[in-house]
Amino acid sequence: MGSDAPPGILGPRDRRLLAAVCAAQFLLIVVPALRGTHYIWFVSAALLTLGGMLFSVHRSLLVLLATTIILPMSLTVNVRLPMGLRPVEILLLVTFVFLAVELVFRRSLRILPSSIHLPVLVFLGTAVLSGVVGIYYGNDGSLIQRNLRYPLYYVVVFAVTQAVDRDAALRLYAPLLALAGVAVGAQYIIEFINQSSSIFFRVVRWQGIILPTALLLIANQFVHDPRRYGRFVLAALFLPTSLAFTLTVGRGMWVAFVVGLAVTAWLRHIAQPLADRRAWRSVLLAVGMMASIVATVLIFQRFTGTSITIQAIERSRTFVDYQRDVMMVSRLLGYVRALDTIAERPIMGSGQGKTLTFYSFNPDTNKFETWTSWTMDSLYIALWLKMGLPGLLAFWWLSAHVVRTAWKSFRQSADPRVRAFMSGAIAAMVANLVLGVTDGSMATGRFTVVFGILFGMVEVVAHRSVASGRVLRPATVD
Repeated sequence: MGSDAPPGILGPRDRRLLAAVCAAQFLLIVVPALRGTHYIWFVSAALLTLGGMLFSVHRSLLVLLATTIILPMSLTVNVRLPMGLRPVEILLLVTFVFLAVELVFRRSLRILPSSIHLPVLVFLGTAVLSGVVGIYYGNDGSLIQRNLRYPLYYVVVFAVTQAVDRDAALRLYAPLLALAGVAVGAQYIIEFINQSSSIFFRVVRWQGIILPTALLLIANQFVHDPRRYGRFVLAALFLPTSLAFTLTVGRGMWVAFVVGLAVTAWLRHIAQPLADRRAWRSVLLAVGMMASIVATVLIFQRFTGTSITIQAIERSRTFVDYQRDVMMVSRLLGYVRALDTIAERPIMGSGQGKTLTFYSFNPDTNKFETWTSWTMDSLYIALWLKMGLPGLLAFWWLSAHVVRTAWKSFRQSADPRVRAFMSGAIAAMVANLVLGVTDGSMATGRFTVVFGILFGMVEVVAHRSVASGRVLRPATVD
């Protein structure tokens, strides 16, 4: 016996359902197309992404991590959404909505304590204070909002410490962080190959800042836990990514990677039993990795007919003669102007939204022109300029806490998975802190989200298993 459908419920043949579907298609296809064809697939991809994230903090964080690293700037920065939000911020808000649902309905508002919470709160507090300082000094409101959003991304640390457990961090998040870097490397290589000219073409993408971190994570996996994925797989990921890293021709990233690789070799050395320690083995390992990168570049150069090594040598010569590079001179002029401004307000800084005017070289006109900038390439100068000494010291405290936590876990754990991740995290942190001399991505760009997730991962792997709700006891010291 059949029964009629309850009144008010839409059936598969109901015209109201057909009208609703047509209206939805109109809104999702026609309306976005009015603003540009790229909005069509962007809206569809966003809906699919949100559907996959539905009520899962884990999936939300994974999507947030992957999209922040992989998607180009045209989608993650230039696309404007309602209330001036950006795609990364929408994902971040959705993540915290799901986290709030979990805290209220599943955990009865039980907040898991973590030693990283205080340093993060202090840093976020100094960021908000710098916004107030910017308002006090009459800085432009839109620039204050633009500047302030990036350091506030570190709020993602709380989502990681509350929702991610030790196993998930090692099994999902760490591999995704490395693989996302590999994906960015693939973009670099494809873009380079697609150039029709045989003249060297430098690939410049904001996503390239992840390449040193990805390479160091893969290298430390190879050193401390190669059996997990296999040496062949790790080498197959490392070599093409290192090629893409070379194509950036980024001198600061090169120096940072070499420093990170030296840290990797040192950590490998001290991880050995005292009787088996041989410094030359660790040095040979680092030299071997560098040699493999050079060999990969030479082979690629031979097949493409480009002059990668010549360009690399030419740019490297600016280390000893910076006047050879007008862009380097422009950067130094900006630093001098920023330091002069800092000297005027050395304690509290000039607040978010502060702009600097100085001479900079314009490659389009091939001459120096007056340039107004809302930030500095240097992480430390930018922090001191906008957030003053409180912000600069708070960031150093947060970074030192992460490195110290990773170091203790590396020394105490007997689990090769933990050792590989913590060694990679230490090397990546040191490398990025060195890179901070010439790059501000750790606090002045969208990659702040990535570093926030990495900081949270270090904390949960070192101290906590959220699934069981207990603090993990440290393993036996080697």
